[in-house]
Amino acid sequence: MVSWTDICRWDPSEIALVARRFTEAAHSLTVGIENLEWELQRLDWSGDAGGAAKADLRRAIAENQASARQLEYVGQCVADTTDRMYPIRAVVRECESTSTDNTMPIDQDGAVTDGLTSYATGAEDAWDAARSRMRMLRELEASVAEVIRRASEIDTEAASRLRSAVAPEPFTPSAPVATASSTSPGLAAANATWWDLLTRSERTSILVDDPGSIGNLDGIPADVRDAANRRMLVSERDRLEQVAEDLESTLQANVFGGLFDNADAGLEQTLKRIAALDEIADVLDEGHRQLLVLDNSSATDTLAAIAVGNVHTASHVAVFVPGLDSEVGADVRRYDGDMDSLRSTVQQLVPPTETVACVTWMDYQAPQLGWSLFDPRRTVMSPLAAATGAPRLRSFLDGLDAARSQDPHLTLLGHSYGSLTAALALRGADTTGVDDMVALGSPGLGFDNVERLSVPPGHLFVAETRDDLVADTGLFGADPSEIDGVRPLATRSGGDHADSHGHSEYLSEGTVTQQNVALVVSGRTEAVY
Repeated sequence: MVSWTDICRWDPSEIALVARRFTEAAHSLTVGIENLEWELQRLDWSGDAGGAAKADLRRAIAENQASARQLEYVGQCVADTTDRMYPIRAVVRECESTSTDNTMPIDQDGAVTDGLTSYATGAEDAWDAARSRMRMLRELEASVAEVIRRASEIDTEAASRLRSAVAPEPFTPSAPVATASSTSPGLAAANATWWDLLTRSERTSILVDDPGSIGNLDGIPADVRDAANRRMLVSERDRLEQVAEDLESTLQANVFGGLFDNADAGLEQTLKRIAALDEIADVLDEGHRQLLVLDNSSATDTLAAIAVGNVHTASHVAVFVPGLDSEVGADVRRYDGDMDSLRSTVQQLVPPTETVACVTWMDYQAPQLGWSLFDPRRTVMSPLAAATGAPRLRSFLDGLDAARSQDPHLTLLGHSYGSLTAALALRGADTTGVDDMVALGSPGLGFDNVERLSVPPGHLFVAETRDDLVADTGLFGADPSEIDGVRPLATRSGGDHADSHGHSEYLSEGTVTQQNVALVVSGRTEAVY
């Protein structure tokens, strides 16, 4: 494995010159061989001496042809390796700049340390400054580790090729393998670095040949995830249609139907997934959408996340987590409409130079009514579904920041049971980039002390209508509206906006609650009422 110090000394431009010299030498040798072949053809020399001379020429031609091929091979190998070094060099410079500018030295083995023991900032900003610095440190650690891994991979492969005694077929770099998304700390930053380290041809190859490996990979740029997931949307629908046809054939051929093989249940579930994909496609057809998650394998139902606007460039990003009984097939269109309306409201509150994106995040298996009440994994009476979804949400939020050069103002919105999922995602998550959180109609956040939530002090908001029975249950801890440090949002207007009623009108267009949420998303928290 190469060290960080070794990698910092890599100079692709100098190595590219060496590659060119090899290629030029191969070309010169080839020209010399052609001249020898011409001389051999025109040589009119009979006798033993002439025969010996011709044999020597033929031997010299063969040896030089082998040398030319070897030089050409080495030159191509070095040139292709150089192409893969350029992205590494660019990321190394970014890491070194972050290290120098923020006093976070990187040692030769890639270990990163915080060179500051105290921060010159006011007390009111100390918490946020410490969190931002910890996030930067963790992301730098992840980036450096990924650079070393990638550089070592390239170095090992190139060394193996160059040590070959005989030139094989023309050198072809191995296709990079996208690592599966995980919830390990810092992985989103590692994924972002991994993508930055790829060449353009490698990125294109993955996007075309294996879009499923990057569509849900947190830390990858939003436009890339969108392109990959749109490809998967088409291929998944085609696959599921074939599955449905096969199951229908099985049922028709079986006099007992699905009694003994569950083909009928499988068909029902497959048709449900197809319907969910069709709903997603209809939402995307609205335009200005990004399909950031498409998962047809992790849960019983299809999971997805769709943004209105561009989360990769937006100044303000809101992520909405729905709750009880929410499903992609039945609800994504309605929630997307709420996010579209919220985005328009926020856009009116910010300067024209700032932009907004709002995400409907349905990448967890929300609890359901009916028979699911008796399933401990999906019952609304248990926090298990939220605890299972929280790490996925935390990774998604980290990925939004990691994929960008500058972090957006990030707001997390949770409705009903979704507020518990949101709160658990931020619980103890010291490196999260969430600036504000809003809980709407929450049955509890799983804690009674706001200090356990990784949100800046004074930036946790709660909205609860007077006739919202769910919000009064206290099913998962104290009533959020009664926790010290939580700021309430008005749900009754008395002014230009409509009142919010019940459990499901918090984000309805024109309501005072939607206006207050929009103020939070826009960063104007001092104006909420």
